[in-house]
Amino acid sequence: MPKILAFLLLLAASPLANACVTSGVCGSSYCAAPPAVSCSPSSCQPGYSCGQYGCARNRARSALTQKVDGIFIDSTNSRELLGSQESSRETPPKFKNPNFIFRQCCEQRGLPDACLNKCHFNSYTKDALQGMYFKTDGCPLEAAADMHFCAAQGRDHTQCCVRNGVTTTLAGQKCLTFCDQRPDRVTKLDYSYVPCYDRFENMKQCFYNEIKAKAEQQFGARRR
Repeated sequence: MPKILAFLLLLAASPLANACVTSGVCGSSYCAAPPAVSCSPSSCQPGYSCGQYGCARNRARSALTQKVDGIFIDSTNSRELLGSQESSRETPPKFKNPNFIFRQCCEQRGLPDACLNKCHFNSYTKDALQGMYFKTDGCPLEAAADMHFCAAQGRDHTQCCVRNGVTTTLAGQKCLTFCDQRPDRVTKLDYSYVPCYDRFENMKQCFYNEIKAKAEQQFGARRR
């Protein structure tokens, strides 16, 4: 299980940790992976097809996620960006908006519509994760790993997290595990990581600020 999904299982369950253990959702010291999301093609509306997390909007085959110096955009937007640069016009403001970049990544990773409204730094919250965990929200918990990856843009935000007080919990340095969203970083988690829940907004602030700075550096307006 990806470490961030295990982390989000812990985060979402932490207010009711005892109930979680009692109900059998979590076993021993570790949370079990949630059941796979099932999808039948016939259940998807026109323009949608089965994806990893259920029905998701169809996208053009050419619209593949591209990572431009740490910022994820799709190929359509990449062409728009390059066109504006070649003609020396200002870069469209959306390319410097962390929420636009966050959502673009989520769309390209095939998240269903029920999840896309959470691909925004104002709505990607602890309450939203709890709703996903307890299935009071239509977005499946399995999508949380991709959402967190997109929020962080697959980058290492460790230094910012240290400055932003992420380590100032009983879990200490352990919380930095979740600030580093580079691929293929595997950590086995247990309930000693739960205090990191209290620094979720601190992590998000780092993600937002660093993505904004990176986007402005990469996509800054070009003068005539």
